[in-house]
Amino acid sequence: MRNIIMLSLIVSIFSISNFAWAASCERCYERIPDGQEFCEACTLNKSRDLSEMKSSEGRIVSTIRSSRESYKNALMELIQLYMDIGYHSRVQKARKELKALNKIPQLKYLSANEDLTDISPTENIEEANILFQDGKNYKNILNLTSRKSKLSYAAARFKKILDEYPESDISDDAAYELADVYESYHFKDYEGSAFYYTKCYELNPNTDRPARYMAARVYDMYLHDYKEAIRNYEMALETCRDEELLIIARERLSELRKQGY
Repeated sequence: MRNIIMLSLIVSIFSISNFAWAASCERCYERIPDGQEFCEACTLNKSRDLSEMKSSEGRIVSTIRSSRESYKNALMELIQLYMDIGYHSRVQKARKELKALNKIPQLKYLSANEDLTDISPTENIEEANILFQDGKNYKNILNLTSRKSKLSYAAARFKKILDEYPESDISDDAAYELADVYESYHFKDYEGSAFYYTKCYELNPNTDRPARYMAARVYDMYLHDYKEAIRNYEMALETCRDEELLIIARERLSELRKQGY
């Protein structure tokens, strides 16, 4: 009888202990009372560690963003170099790599309130304004014998705005003008053109420029990337303010869908 009582007491003590300590710390896996997430030591360190982790995360994400941009810019510069020297086989190689790069999903790891590195292009910067007007002047020169060199000068100025003054309130316009230069007969850099039409919209979703429509048209007519064309045509229907272009976008979307895209 005495043994039975002792056994019952041990079971009761074990049950109470197991009930009170039914969880593990989510960081170090020490036993903790049920209903808690962290042990006392981890609770004390949690706020400090979390702050350090968020700081590291922001730094790493910023590096990833910068590396993506640098990679694309380097490929586009390489394409332009090969075009200038007439090395057409290597132009195709670089364009193929850029096309593949543009199809890789670029995920956003930080929420809007966490991402302190996002640049808001709203500042009126005199240096950027001068570069933009200079670029427009070169772009509008109609002398056929020097047309390509003048467009190169224009592209360099628009690119400088994006590289050095991305916070300028005309950076989206610079991206659009650069895309137009790359699309021109003298460049025919359609991957670069699609990239900068898209960048125009990304810099300023409220831009007056028909950036999404133009990106869709380049993907459609030149790159024959109908999936991206459809995606941009659909966004153009939501953002474009030009009624004539909207009509064209709807008609082309209908045609592509009838073709099974």
